[in-house]
Amino acid sequence: MAGCINGGEKGQFSNLDGTESMTQPGTHTGGSSGRRWCSILGGGLAAIYLLLLTAVAVIAFILGIYSTDKVRNLSNADAVLVADPRASPGSGYSVFPLGTGLGYWSPTADMQHSRSDHGVIAVDKYAYLIGGVSDEGVNGTAKVLTSVVRYDTETGFMEEMEPLPDARYRFAYAKLGNYIYVIGGTNSSANDAGPLATVMMYDINRNRWSYSGKLNTPRIDPCGAAINNKVYVFGGYDETFASLASTEELDPATATATAAPLWKLLPGSANLTTSRGDCRAVAVDDKIYAVGGVEFYINPKLSCKDELWINCYRFLSSVEAFDPVSKTWSARASMISPRGDFGIDALPDGRILVAGGERGNGVHNQMAMYDVEEYVAADDVWVQKGPLPQARFRTDMAFVSGRAYAFGGVPSCGISDDPADACHAIALKSVFAYFDVQYPRLYAFYRTANGSAAPGAASVGRRMLA
Repeated sequence: MAGCINGGEKGQFSNLDGTESMTQPGTHTGGSSGRRWCSILGGGLAAIYLLLLTAVAVIAFILGIYSTDKVRNLSNADAVLVADPRASPGSGYSVFPLGTGLGYWSPTADMQHSRSDHGVIAVDKYAYLIGGVSDEGVNGTAKVLTSVVRYDTETGFMEEMEPLPDARYRFAYAKLGNYIYVIGGTNSSANDAGPLATVMMYDINRNRWSYSGKLNTPRIDPCGAAINNKVYVFGGYDETFASLASTEELDPATATATAAPLWKLLPGSANLTTSRGDCRAVAVDDKIYAVGGVEFYINPKLSCKDELWINCYRFLSSVEAFDPVSKTWSARASMISPRGDFGIDALPDGRILVAGGERGNGVHNQMAMYDVEEYVAADDVWVQKGPLPQARFRTDMAFVSGRAYAFGGVPSCGISDDPADACHAIALKSVFAYFDVQYPRLYAFYRTANGSAAPGAASVGRRMLA
């Protein structure tokens, strides 16, 4: 074989540093008969190589036909691609949305004030940042803000607008026409601060605030939205910090020259099916969606007295849709992760984006989340999206000029007794923009080789479809 490689010529080899060389003696090949042998051997190897390539190509072709047939045959398929996540090919399948993990975040200009428990409302290319709490009190103590800032998402320029008539945080809000409503909440940073019933209204065109009636039930940490020319508020906590289920409605058309419009407490049939505070809400198409939050409940196994209060509050993943015509709530697919105090806004094409939020581990609450989810209303499905670069809760979002912006909030806080760990002391100024990566609304049904449902079946926020 050596003769087939070098033809019996002397070989020159250099050592590793190239300074010396040695000569390999030529190998006798047996003259012309050796050359014929090499020619025959080379031709045989080439033929074997071609046969192997042909065999591989034939096998690949057969496997391709088999795979295509398996995908097309819904009754036998192990993986099926569909447009409707409810179109299960049979029992034992899990469903996986192809948009999972898409979307990404990028930092943008910081806010002037650190803020948490504030409100953010999109108006044209601006985001209006309203109220909240920061560390701007005496000696870094908590201060509830009256500040209203108009944030230009194109330039990062911030302009202080007319402040709130009264400091406010932990409120609900809604935009209806050219007016923004700030509903309930509290004006005190004390732990036992009670809920307020007052409502303030901002005229966007005139940059003016005024009061707009009072709620029937004072509420702290409620959620609200506007639809069909009316404003709604629901949930929150009462003065005992029990979570509320009731819903109130404001019809601005009932206002007179001398009187503000009246808030109407809707009958029990309009109550949320699950009471909740620290919730978020948004209007999409012809419904209002109440998302997540925290429910107070009587824990039959654990005490809730004093410092053990955490035992009687649970974070929710549940979602309800409000029909403004029938004035009733109905269940929708739950989020993948329970959370409260998170950012929310509507995206185009009937979608909802939620980002961050508060979670607990059974010992501590006030633990910030990175998780981001998107709800597709037409499919009643939640999809995991690209996470926040920095975990946060008590945050809020606005969808402006094709991007969703997450403003402020707090990281995990209050877990130790160190004053420096107080939530207001580490409130954030940072802002992140979310870039919405568009994708085909397609879903893959799949199952494991043994026919059992694949793990992670709940990854789209629905029960495993069968």
